[in-house]
Amino acid sequence: MPTSEYYLLTGATSGIGLEVAAWLAQSRPNSFIVVGARRPDLANTLRQRVPADRLLILELDTASLDSVKVFAGSVRAFLAGRKCAGLALNAGIQIVSGDRYSVDGFELTFATNVLGHIALFEHLRSEMGQSATVISTASGTHDPAHKLARPYKFFGGRFPSVSDVAAGKVSDSNDEAQKGRDRYATSKLCNIMFSYAMARHYPAGELRFVAFDPGLMPGTELARDQPAAMRFAWKNVLPTAAKLIDGASTPQRSGAMLAQLLIGERLPLETGLHVEFTGNEIPSSELSHDQTKQDELVNWARGLAIATR
Repeated sequence: MPTSEYYLLTGATSGIGLEVAAWLAQSRPNSFIVVGARRPDLANTLRQRVPADRLLILELDTASLDSVKVFAGSVRAFLAGRKCAGLALNAGIQIVSGDRYSVDGFELTFATNVLGHIALFEHLRSEMGQSATVISTASGTHDPAHKLARPYKFFGGRFPSVSDVAAGKVSDSNDEAQKGRDRYATSKLCNIMFSYAMARHYPAGELRFVAFDPGLMPGTELARDQPAAMRFAWKNVLPTAAKLIDGASTPQRSGAMLAQLLIGERLPLETGLHVEFTGNEIPSSELSHDQTKQDELVNWARGLAIATR
């Protein structure tokens, strides 16, 4: 069967991104998957789960605007006028060990999880097909009222200004781990704000934007910056306990749902959604609906992307 669907994924070498790629490979035999990875040479599991003739892995560091630009150019050259059916902006990190900054001088969590993805969309929006879906990976940690996030010391995202967010100035805590959690929650707030803003700016039927909450997912690589004891529990203990926790999921379950949203199998006619791993639309924080702050974020990030062209 000839290839007719092109999907572009970030963060697809592990976790839910890997499961999205595997689901597409198995369930959509006419799909071709383009993946951006910081270390393509280490993407062995991805290569094992997606046929080689339907997979292209290109180097991408979403924390670097230059890397995003080069990656987008390579994708554009590969597509050669063909269009993407879906874009999953899934790469993400959580840093709890102190201040770290990108090569462009921005707080690394924000640069990786937010800025690089908005810039990537800006570079590739003309390569998106009619009614293509753009999904940003969100998290319940963005919401100060989220009952599952609070026990893990996530108290919601903050957005004093886009310059403050980009500098990592979103926490009142002196504790490095807490500052990291606050920055992570804020990055996920920004991902939701991006989806809402884009849905307002693109007519229904032209492009479709979804913010996806994969739920609590122990066992993934998200805790790689945590202390050794926490990493061990996250990898080996909590995945079993999570089966009993309302709001917890697995990479397989969440990845399958994200993929179904990406291809338009779930909620195909709606845009500007915040959807969880069950496939149900769920509320997001009051702050995420602030259109002035949405536009402040998107316009600032798009301006940086345009400047690198």
